[in-house]
Amino acid sequence: MRFSSLLLALLPAALAVNIAIQVGVDDNLTFTPVQTTANIGDTLTFTFVSKNHSVTTTTFSGHVCPPPNGGVGPNGWDSGFMPVLNPGDPELTFVYTVVDTAPHFASCKQDGGTHCRSGMTFALNPTADMTWDEFIINAIES
Repeated sequence: MRFSSLLLALLPAALAVNIAIQVGVDDNLTFTPVQTTANIGDTLTFTFVSKNHSVTTTTFSGHVCPPPNGGVGPNGWDSGFMPVLNPGDPELTFVYTVVDTAPHFASCKQDGGTHCRSGMTFALNPTADMTWDEFIINAIES
């Protein structure tokens, strides 16, 4: 009985997946991919490949850029600034473990939100009512 309980407890961790997201590919103000769907226990590994960026949760609409109150919010995250200043520098990573399946929206908070307003945005578990396409428009217009 104990063994089967232990197996059931470990099952979600065994089924969790890691989703790789690159930040700043080819010196662009982008996340690649720009959106993903994940389950509780999955991890998002953000790999920073150029410049000085962050991945910080923000609101879907309203004052999107920069994230209000420094970002984060309920079940959110903030990598802090991750500087990759020179080509060939080691890549830096930030790992977030998904704690719910609600939609979350993130951006780069660099330069007071300039990167965000330039379209450097990311969506986790977007919905039909809260799409990445609408979020990027909200970010650019904020």
